[in-house]
Amino acid sequence: MLNQLSVRNVAVIDKLDINLHDGVSVLTGETGAGKSIIIDSINMILGDRANKELVRYGTDKAVVQAVFDAPKSVINILEENDIDVEDGTVIITRQVTKEGKSVARINGMVVTLNILREISDRLINIHGQHDNQALLTPIRHITFLDAYADNEEYINQYKDILSKKREIEKKISSLEMDEQEKMQRIDLLEYQVKEIKKASLEKGEEDDLREQRDIYTNAEQITKSVNEAYMNLYEGDEIQSAYDGISIAVNEISQISDLNPQLKSIYDTLNEIMYSLEDTAHEIKEFGETVEFDEQTLNEIEERLDLISRLKRKYGNSIEEILEYLKTAESELNDIKLSDERTNELKEELESIMKELKEKGNILTQRRENAAKVLEENIEKSLHELNMEKSKFKVNIENDGTFYDNGMDKVEFLISTNPGEPLKPLVKIASGGELSRVMLAIKSILADSDGVDTMIFDEIDTGVSGKAAMSIAKKLAVIAKNKQVICITHLPQLTAMADNHYLIQKNTDGEMASTTLKELDEEGRELELARIIDGGEVTELALSHAKQMLENAKNN
Repeated sequence: MLNQLSVRNVAVIDKLDINLHDGVSVLTGETGAGKSIIIDSINMILGDRANKELVRYGTDKAVVQAVFDAPKSVINILEENDIDVEDGTVIITRQVTKEGKSVARINGMVVTLNILREISDRLINIHGQHDNQALLTPIRHITFLDAYADNEEYINQYKDILSKKREIEKKISSLEMDEQEKMQRIDLLEYQVKEIKKASLEKGEEDDLREQRDIYTNAEQITKSVNEAYMNLYEGDEIQSAYDGISIAVNEISQISDLNPQLKSIYDTLNEIMYSLEDTAHEIKEFGETVEFDEQTLNEIEERLDLISRLKRKYGNSIEEILEYLKTAESELNDIKLSDERTNELKEELESIMKELKEKGNILTQRRENAAKVLEENIEKSLHELNMEKSKFKVNIENDGTFYDNGMDKVEFLISTNPGEPLKPLVKIASGGELSRVMLAIKSILADSDGVDTMIFDEIDTGVSGKAAMSIAKKLAVIAKNKQVICITHLPQLTAMADNHYLIQKNTDGEMASTTLKELDEEGRELELARIIDGGEVTELALSHAKQMLENAKNN
């Protein structure tokens, strides 16, 4: 149940705080007063996209906060996400800046919109004119029926098997090709496999080849530099080598190293340097002896690198990718050569999957047919209560053996609103008022099993008046025995029947408009109801009528 709603800097709303109650609550006000902004604010709380255009002009951010008594299903989800809930109270805060950045919090903890949306369907159901449009789209009817039949688990099972069926069919399709196409594909794959295998590629060899090429192409410079380094380090002819100089120093320090510990340490260090230098000099000499310019070898390296480059252009960006392509090509080649055998295996597997899928589809059909019988009775009963006494309602289910995304059925709601008229699709209903009542009948029935405590109706009574309007008010009152019902309405009949009444007003200081919301007392209710009845300025006659309607509502 929604207990409190606070709105700050959302469009024309500067500051709004409202305490909500059980029963039926109505929100009324003149056109353009800001009723749609209230719905936008609640949708923000429920995880809808937060549009920066909602931020009130001249402010930095918009903030909406709602306090709920949450059902157990919501508390379980929050606790699974390490969000503490005390006494069943859930506080949701949504903030959006003028730059469009959005932050959502639950009980003070920042959460993702996914978590917010996961719990929102368990907190509030909002119904408006767009729901009526869903009734005019037959493809949507099956979702209403499945919700009533609680078919989600069975649909998921069906979808899992349908996915396997489509995957196998895709494999079969790739294997089944005409003989000419098959031979062309085999020729191509055999050529590719042969070409890659003939190259005898090895991982990492390209880098090794580039390194060898660099040495061969710079052999003269390498030899010159290596010899020069060796002569200066170890075997100098015209100048004393570094090794000779250090050797002399070692001999000199060795004669006095026993006289002082520091001299001993110096001697050891020099001795180590001398041996290390000798090893390094020999290593340089050995490397130099391996370097020689060989034009034939260099040409072979260049040809090998050119081969790798050509293969990379055709099969991948690296040797690793080329070898992976080889593996894939060999596998496809093998599948094609054994395609008849593999196709038969897949067809046998598909036959088994189809049998299982059909079983799951038939289970869904049976569940829908069983639920449809009860749904038809309940909707007809509800329609009769909504001043459509002669209406007949039918859920038409056709199982044509086709495997659709959610089963094997096509579902369409049919209705007859007048005696003697045949059942026909809902889209044939000319009256928007009748359509609103059909939707209310469906919603009232589904509400019994959805586990959501709060229902909001956004002008679902459009196109209804008189006796029909009174029947809608009574139906909402029945729903409100088990649910919190909030209605945005223009109907005086519904307004009079409400348990709580809130007035939405737009005011202006000459520069900026601001919307306010306040709960009305008895006198305030009389005045607002009179305004609705009269359509504008309150007259004595309208006020008298309003008082009578409120009195009658108390007695019903």
